[in-house]
Amino acid sequence: MSNSTSIQNKLSLSLRLTLVVPSVVFLCVFLYFITVIIRVYWNTPHVRETSRYILFFHMLMYDTLYLLLGFLLLMASQLSLTMLISICYILVTIGETTYLITPYILATMALERYISVCFPLRYVELCTAQRSNVTVAVLWMVSLALKAVDFILLAKSVNRDFFGHYVVCNRYVLIVGPVQGLVGISKTVLSLALVGLVIIYTYISILMVALKIGSGKSSALKASKTVLLHAFQLLLYIISLTSSIVEDHFDEFKLIIQYIAFLVFMCFPRFLGPLIYGLRDKAFRKCIQKTLGIGLYNKRL
Repeated sequence: MSNSTSIQNKLSLSLRLTLVVPSVVFLCVFLYFITVIIRVYWNTPHVRETSRYILFFHMLMYDTLYLLLGFLLLMASQLSLTMLISICYILVTIGETTYLITPYILATMALERYISVCFPLRYVELCTAQRSNVTVAVLWMVSLALKAVDFILLAKSVNRDFFGHYVVCNRYVLIVGPVQGLVGISKTVLSLALVGLVIIYTYISILMVALKIGSGKSSALKASKTVLLHAFQLLLYIISLTSSIVEDHFDEFKLIIQYIAFLVFMCFPRFLGPLIYGLRDKAFRKCIQKTLGIGLYNKRL
């Protein structure tokens, strides 16, 4: 019996190591690419003053924070490391807030493209650097206000010593009642639905302008493709909500599902952001090539 348990433990450890390697590699590649983009952002004045790049920069910061926090909590869960519920709640709050604020910023970026195409004469007036930063601050306030409702429900349902207990940190240990769970799901679903409506509306509006122009290389058509990619990102966020349901129904594969969910639903959607604005965007791509020395290398060839 002990030999069987020992073999299972070794297999489990081997599986954990096998699964954690691609997660670490993906995370390191993402962080390196983010570092390059941040360097370009701070070293390029016109990029720092452009509304969509400001929103993009904020989204990168929150996505990076979300991924790092998600990876740390995943490792803590796999290694069964415990922490105070009070600390766990703070970490989960940061994670859930950054999870929600990214779709909000996606909707804001879609609106920015909508204004640039449909109201070009008012773009300079409406899409300023100051307005962009204020908008992000408002989105933070909305996200934290929604989380405050969860804290009030939790505080009313538990004793004072609840936050002094030690647990393996995840969001499920912080849900102590059906009302709290229902409010949390409703908050997420309504938020993503609202973001989805904004993206659909902006996409249709921009596409109509592009069809009227009738040029395959028009800025309107490029903007519509960008918004469509935002829609694909949002779809991945929505699908990620089903990962917990899959974990409950396939408990024997929970270890594998957790790592797959981290790579597919946490990492991949956030990698699309740098892909959209880091490689597709002409101005940003030139800055990245210059930073990495790619352009100089190509000239020498």
